[in-house]
Amino acid sequence: MALTIEAILLLVWGLIFNMFSKLINNREMRRFLFLVCFIVVSMTSSYAQRGFAIVVDPKSYKEAKLEIEQYAAAIEAVQGLKVYKVIDRWGVPDSIRAELIRLHTKKRYPIEGAVFIGDIPVAMIRDAQHLTSAFKMDQRRDRKQSSVPSDRFYDDFGLQFTYLDKDEDAPWFYYSLSAESGQYLRPDIYTGRIRPTDCNGISRYDKLRGYLKKVVAEKFGGNVLDNMLFFGGHGYISESMVARMDEKEGLYEHFPWLRRQKNGIGFIDHTQEDVIKFRLMNELMRPELDYAVLHHHGYWDTQYLNNIPRPKNPLQAKEMIQSYGRAHIRAAREKGKSVDSMMVKMERRFDIPHTWLGNTFEPEICRKDSVEDADLDLHLADFATYDFKPNCRVVMIDACFCGSFHKEDCIANEYIFSAGKNIACIANTVNVLQDKWSDRYMGLLGLGMCVGDVARYSGYLESHVIGDPTFAFTPAVKGVNVNKLLADDDASVWKKWLHRSDLPELQCMAIEQMNRERLVSSAELLDIFRTSPNAIVRIQALVSLSELRDDYFIEAIKLAVDDSYEMVQRLALRFLGQSGDERLIPSLIKICISNNTSERCNFNALNALSFYPEDKLLAEFDKQFSSDGICYINKKEVGNTIRKAIKSASERWVDDTMSIVADDTTDKARRSNIRTLRNYCPHYLVPHLLSYVKESGQPEMQVMLLEALGWHRYSYTAPQIAACAKEMSENMNLPLEVREEALKTYKRVK
Repeated sequence: MALTIEAILLLVWGLIFNMFSKLINNREMRRFLFLVCFIVVSMTSSYAQRGFAIVVDPKSYKEAKLEIEQYAAAIEAVQGLKVYKVIDRWGVPDSIRAELIRLHTKKRYPIEGAVFIGDIPVAMIRDAQHLTSAFKMDQRRDRKQSSVPSDRFYDDFGLQFTYLDKDEDAPWFYYSLSAESGQYLRPDIYTGRIRPTDCNGISRYDKLRGYLKKVVAEKFGGNVLDNMLFFGGHGYISESMVARMDEKEGLYEHFPWLRRQKNGIGFIDHTQEDVIKFRLMNELMRPELDYAVLHHHGYWDTQYLNNIPRPKNPLQAKEMIQSYGRAHIRAAREKGKSVDSMMVKMERRFDIPHTWLGNTFEPEICRKDSVEDADLDLHLADFATYDFKPNCRVVMIDACFCGSFHKEDCIANEYIFSAGKNIACIANTVNVLQDKWSDRYMGLLGLGMCVGDVARYSGYLESHVIGDPTFAFTPAVKGVNVNKLLADDDASVWKKWLHRSDLPELQCMAIEQMNRERLVSSAELLDIFRTSPNAIVRIQALVSLSELRDDYFIEAIKLAVDDSYEMVQRLALRFLGQSGDERLIPSLIKICISNNTSERCNFNALNALSFYPEDKLLAEFDKQFSSDGICYINKKEVGNTIRKAIKSASERWVDDTMSIVADDTTDKARRSNIRTLRNYCPHYLVPHLLSYVKESGQPEMQVMLLEALGWHRYSYTAPQIAACAKEMSENMNLPLEVREEALKTYKRVK
């Protein structure tokens, strides 16, 4: 087959730059080579239909101009995107956003994405916690901690913000999500952050130049995603082994070309070794590793991997008690408390002799304990200490805070600015929900989708690409141009993929795109859920039905709690709790009676019990458990235990919820219980809350309660909440802040 002119030019560019630049040491000759190659790229750019923006601060551009130009040229050559270089001479988020909107609405070469290089202002978002997966901090706390650093300010043009203030000691600009804004996320472009800092004794500009050089080199690598890893850390999703077993099966649906003789999917669990981080670090440094998904808890400076090792013999049990006691005694001294009192407390608690803890402050013991504690997790310092250079090209860090790019350093930054071949991390700026669909559309990476679109379609305020968002693998399947599919967004093309199951991930995206335009019915979605052999397609159908919230959604939940794939079950049980529809009680009780429910599903089922009326739960339990088909040894005792658990769970939030509307509740207690209401609200009590919010006459409490009620868009009471909120938003006798919050709540639940 004859090569096209474009293909020939791209080949020439790749060969010239990638092969010969390594042979030329003279800087001026390198510049000349770059100019020659740039001419070639300029010729190919005439074929580009879409654009991309590089937003960079003036100092970074001056210090790394050559590398930025090479990066831009590589994007034009490999991705076929026309690159716009935007030098941030404003230093204000609003001006940058306006420029991105202008570039996105151009008739020729509208941008599909952008990258922020260097010290580009950070938008700190407030009054938008409902757009996160889990972040629910009291906004009366320090605004630096209670705001969400998010580039959705720059990439979701449907959102509207009100400027609040700027920090003097950091380029952080505070914005409130306005009532006039849309109250959901649908980014128009993808974005990424490349923000080096001067930490660890290396200049930010040296880091930037080095990073961009390896990005350009990797763009011409022709790398196919055929080698990946997933990791399970301690305490994550209740350490469910069923979830991890099913996850690998799901990965074969995301990446069907890996279902072959040669293994392409590796797994590491924290239980494999008492200190797992060295095995994980070694695996991430494998040159052939393309993609990794790391599930664990985290902070901006730490990946939490192991728990304290479980003792395997009496000696280890003794050492664990000693270590635990020493840690508490040292903590007491640091807090200015009595060391002797804490030592006596530990001795009495564990019934141990004084000699077990007598060496608490010996230097050698202190060092030993410190090293053992540090080895449980991966810290920022470990990158330098162990010369850790991750080569895995793309790493998804499914953890809290590890993508806090606004800080002077963070875990994701250490990955991309290391000397290894890591190009991008998908990570989070604040805490995240464990029970989210974390692997959504990741399979499209293997079909050539750029990494920026994974975060774009994640649907969360906190999720970001740290690194080059245009990075893409060479498609593993020929004949599919997923980036063109997304750019064209042609409903007729998506419709053809709606029922194709040979590439499940593309079928998922087709369902998503068709559902966004309401071009697929609830009945069709339920049918897809019933009949699809692919778990990830069933997840997509269930999530799409959740947006419609009709009777078909309820039917899907009934089916999903018995699904063969753990994540479908887990999501269904969350939806079941969030719905409160009493038609779901039989399905919930069936799960509660089951003897072999997985750990995380059991956790979600217990949570769901607390949102339904006790009498109806117990009546259904008595009906089901009395059946001859329920077989237990000591059935009566087991039944009493389950019945007691149901009763306890169903009573859990009743008093706290009703205290909100009680006259004798203090303002402090009422505030606390309203905040709790976001996650834990018995649906059948919502009418009491609606009466209170309309009649309380306390603007502060009305605003708080309206905001909390807005979290319950999946509730069967959502129409009542929406009607109340709409009425209050139009009531000119109410204060402006109450009307605005009511409008936001109406938009969230309608």
